[in-house]
Amino acid sequence: MSRISRQTTARIFLWPLALGVASLAGLILGLTGDGWRDIAAWLLLGLCPLVILGALLRRPPSSLTSLR
Repeated sequence: MSRISRQTTARIFLWPLALGVASLAGLILGLTGDGWRDIAAWLLLGLCPLVILGALLRRPPSSLTSLR
């Protein structure tokens, strides 16, 4: 029998909130400046797709076949 671990609300929403803040900061930096701000905007906005890709690659192979 497996035990279900309970997580707090803060732990559940920590990563989505951090990614949302990073995306918002990237959008603001991209709209308000040039030079290093554009580079920072690209990095912050590219963080979300990288995290999603990493999560998809870490999934077990059996869970990917259910998507088809």
